[in-house]
Amino acid sequence: MEYKEKYNTDFTSFGEIKLGDVMSEVFTQILSDDHEAILSAKVTPQGRYVARAPRGRSVAKQVKGAKNIEALGNDDNVFVRPNGAKYFANNWGVHQDVATLQKAREATIKALSTGVVSPMFALLYGEPGTGKTALVEASFGTVHTVMGTGDTEVADLIGGYIQTPSGSFEWVDGPLLRAAENGEVLFIDEIGLIDPKVLSIVYGAMDGRNEIVVTANPARGNVAIKEGFYVVSATNPNAPGVRLSEALLSRFTLQVEMTTNWELARKMGVPDYIVRIAMNLSKKRESNETSWSPQMRELLAFRDIAEVFGTDFAISNLLASSPEIDRPVVADVVARTMGQEYKPARI
Repeated sequence: MEYKEKYNTDFTSFGEIKLGDVMSEVFTQILSDDHEAILSAKVTPQGRYVARAPRGRSVAKQVKGAKNIEALGNDDNVFVRPNGAKYFANNWGVHQDVATLQKAREATIKALSTGVVSPMFALLYGEPGTGKTALVEASFGTVHTVMGTGDTEVADLIGGYIQTPSGSFEWVDGPLLRAAENGEVLFIDEIGLIDPKVLSIVYGAMDGRNEIVVTANPARGNVAIKEGFYVVSATNPNAPGVRLSEALLSRFTLQVEMTTNWELARKMGVPDYIVRIAMNLSKKRESNETSWSPQMRELLAFRDIAEVFGTDFAISNLLASSPEIDRPVVADVVARTMGQEYKPARI
């Protein structure tokens, strides 16, 4: 009784589940499949108790020290990229994705100048065509871009000597130095393809140091990193040759997977039937039945091609654009959705 009073424990019931009923099901489950199913329904998949938030209250409010922030962004969800193309913002948790990146840059500026908070450099990852580059350009406008490959060298980041028409050589700053010296954004696309040794020149600029030492050109001197400098990167983690080291990941404290917003695709005029095809293929990709599924870039291209050349032409083009190894699966999904078979475009 003292134990019961001390811990306020009722040994005859657990919530609405009576202990006697549970024991009965335990002893009879070997005699009947029905009893086994009843018992299984009373246990969580992990076989342990899971705390539930009271109805009408969020879990965050019950956790000591939890902090709720008002959602960033506003009703203006359309942004214009430097090339004039429109970018339609998505939700990043409760916040707008463009506003989130802009706020992260502000926080990083504060971190690098005061050392009070951690820098919030961002890593966007996901399949090609999900809008990683578009988000960066919509968020910052002017960005200094490095397109990463397996052959990317330090000179591609920091700069090097180029030959002039007169035959002499002159030094030209790379995107890292230009972004640092002007207090602007450095965007490293496909960062996972770059040799980690090459990226070490960027890590130094991200660790709170106020300058970049240009060893390849002593005359250039040390380049001071001005306020506003920010690094954001993107990668497809499933692409061949991608290397995402711990040193890389630890420096990008803000990370998010970019996916295709199917409802947004519909709002942008993509036909419903091709959205359903893309959604079906996406599920098959998740279950490893295929390695490819159309993303936003392919859906918008399909919309425009169908408008100019017709639906049948656009579907045949989509099949021809898919990886050859995945075409049978893609063709099957298309046939089931459209009610007829299609062949890849061929002349």
